[in-house]
Amino acid sequence: MGFLNWYDWITPTNPYASIFFGVIFTLIIASMIWFDTKEIRTSVIALSTGIGVTLIGVFILNLIGYY
Repeated sequence: MGFLNWYDWITPTNPYASIFFGVIFTLIIASMIWFDTKEIRTSVIALSTGIGVTLIGVFILNLIGYY
């Protein structure tokens, strides 16, 4: 447990993979927002919201026994 597999980006097999790929995708989206708007505030809001949603989602999935 705790290792990444090549197919974890499709369906994460553990909470660590979910957090890792959630943060990676959030960083990509936040950087795309920054390149489009050139506003730090908008990018930080998107980044913090994405990381928050990722962490809450992983917590809930772990709580109900998905992993």
